[in-house]
Amino acid sequence: MDKGYCATECSMPDVDAPKLDYKIKQQIMDALRVRDQGEYIIGLYGSDKRAEDSVKRIIRRVERDGLFTKIVTATVTKKPDITNIQMQIGDAIGLNFDDTTDLAESTCCTCFGYSKRMRTAERANLLCAKMKELQTVLVVLYDLHVKLDLGEIGIPFGEDHNGCKILLSSTNLEVLSKEVKVHKLIQLSQT
Repeated sequence: MDKGYCATECSMPDVDAPKLDYKIKQQIMDALRVRDQGEYIIGLYGSDKRAEDSVKRIIRRVERDGLFTKIVTATVTKKPDITNIQMQIGDAIGLNFDDTTDLAESTCCTCFGYSKRMRTAERANLLCAKMKELQTVLVVLYDLHVKLDLGEIGIPFGEDHNGCKILLSSTNLEVLSKEVKVHKLIQLSQT
């Protein structure tokens, strides 16, 4: 086959793709660097694979530049399991929710049959307190498909913790823009 020929299955590389990728990466990095300007939740909209690859590159860059004390990642999935998300975040920041010592010191009320909700709320309180101890933290939530209550999970941001940034990836633009209402929305290129 001639090198200049390309069948319909083959896509020619876009000469502008690296520049566009660089611009997108710079937009994300700029949003992560900004403090105290109301851009705490950053949404990345694009295909799952594209978003995952972009986030991995961003995490490497953030680690290299030392922008955050801690980087935490969790996968949300189509039907978010708050407990699972809390456990992933807790593990990453050194909280062991199975440790009865932490729970015994808490003020969790399990009365009136709401013990599951209270345990979720208690984990949220513990997560929030632990994350506030970190000067700066980047929380990356992959695969967002529906609205997610960050407070229910225990992720502090804004006035509660201006050193916390949240990076959300989703294939659903409406979830990011209308339901979660991200502060900065960045569309990933489709190449």
